[in-house]
Formats: sequence, structure tokens, C-alpha cells
Amino acid sequence: MKPRPQSEPPTTRFLREHVQRLFDNLPGAKTGEEEPIHQIRIAARRLRVALPVAAQKPAGRRVQRSLKRLRALRRLAGQGRDLDVCAALFAAEAPRVEIAPIVVRLLLGRLAAARAHAHTKLAKVLADFDATRLHEDLDILLARGGADPAEAALRLGAARRKRARMAIEELRALGRHFAPMALHALRRRCRWLRYAAELDRALFGGRASAVQCFKDLQDILGKLHDAFVLAGWIAREAGAWEAQGKHVHAAAARVVSAHFKDRAQVWHRRFLGVRTADCLESALRRNATLLRRAATL
Repeated sequence: MKPRPQSEPPTTRFLREHVQRLFDNLPGAKTGEEEPIHQIRIAARRLRVALPVAAQKPAGRRVQRSLKRLRALRRLAGQGRDLDVCAALFAAEAPRVEIAPIVVRLLLGRLAAARAHAHTKLAKVLADFDATRLHEDLDILLARGGADPAEAALRLGAARRKRARMAIEELRALGRHFAPMALHALRRRCRWLRYAAELDRALFGGRASAVQCFKDLQDILGKLHDAFVLAGWIAREAGAWEAQGKHVHAAAARVVSAHFKDRAQVWHRRFLGVRTADCLESALRRNATLLRRAATL
């Protein structure tokens, strides 16, 4: 990373912060360290939101190439993420699962083994990832400086309006139904809106409450998704035991799977109690304010 200029516009400063975060954590991620892997996943996602807003030429070759490489890196770093959160969730919930302790211990062992295998594989693919061109492109983009504030405000407003409206439509279609995959898609939308709110706050003085609103939604929907994924993983283990003729183990595992599906539904009920539409409508109101402000920048 090249030395930081003494004074630079907020758009460049925001990009530089997350580029630095990405490359500071890449060496640790390549050795399989869990926290650096998490950090590069976050930095890559934030940069994918920020570059089309804050870069001088978002349609330019370097920006588009960087977005593709960031997406590839984020996908690599995301491998095994479900196993990580499932292991943590299962370990926390295991004392509450009052059935066949030996089956619970066996499931915990199998999950730990699957997670260890995934981490070994992840470390290898990250070690093989060549970040040289990405580093060069991002350095050049930073050296060029960020977008004009008025242009950045217009871009952010247009992108957020589109995604907030899509999220409102998805929310209406869901109603009160427990549809984990659709809810996970909504979670991804809320995550993008959270990062957009962070960018708005850093560049244009947006409210911290908007960031927190989408963070809370993302957390609730994340817990729902994690419990549902874990329930599915345990159900597959039950199927494997059934195929081996271990019917008692399979039956106990299905009860454990049902426990985590129930946990997912508990988080769904909590989600239904949150005023999600208010967060989305607030984002649209903020957009109107931001677009008016862009005309004066």
C-alpha cells in the first residue's frame, strides 16, 4: 500500500480504509486463521458496495476487474463459513438438547471434523489466490482519487433506492411465511443496505441509527439461517446413519435436527416482531434527502 496523502477526500479515505483492512488480513487468512478470514470477507463485501459509488469511473476496466476479483475472493473466504457458525451454535445449544447425549457427542465430533477439513481446504485455496493484480488495480484507483461528492451521492441514492424497493417487494411477498431461503435472500439485501448506510454515514453524515437498524435485521435473519442450516446438516447425518442401519442413532439425530429447526422458527417469530418495513421506508426517505443535497454539493 502506498503512503497515504496528508489530505484526501472522504470517498478516497473510505476506500483506502477497507483496502488496507483487506490486505492487512490476507496473510493470516492464507494460513487459515479464522478472524482474518472473517475480516477479508467483510472488507471484500464493503468494497463491492463502495467502489461503484466512490470510484472516479465505476464503469472503468480497473473497477470492473476489481469487483470481479473481490467477488471471487469473498466467495473463497466464504467456504466453510456455514460449518464455523454451525459448530459455534451447536456447542452453545448442546447442553439444552436433552436426548441421547452420545449421539450429540458424535454429531459434535463429526461437525468438528468437517470443519477442520473445510479449514484445511480453505487455507489452500486462499494461499493459491493471486492478489497481485487486485492490489495493483486498487492502488491505482486510490491514486486517482475518489468521485466528486455530488456524483457519489447520486450513485449511492440510485443504488440504494433500487435495492430498498426490491427488499420491500420481497418482504411483502414473504408476509408471515417461514421461508428460510427467501429470508436468507432478504438478509443479503439488508446487509447491502447496512453497508450503504455506513458509506452514507462516512461520506454524507447519514444516521448511525440507519446502520444499526439494518445490522439488527441482518443479525436476526443470520441466526435464523444458521439454525436452519444446522438442522439440515444434522438431518443429512441422520440419513447417513439410517442407511448404515443405525436406526436408533438416526432417530435421535432427527430429534436434534428438529430442535434446531424450532430455533430457526423462534428467530423467525422475532423477525416478525421487528418493524422491517420502517427501516426500508426510512432508507428511501434518506435517499430523497441525499439526492436533494447532491444538487447543492
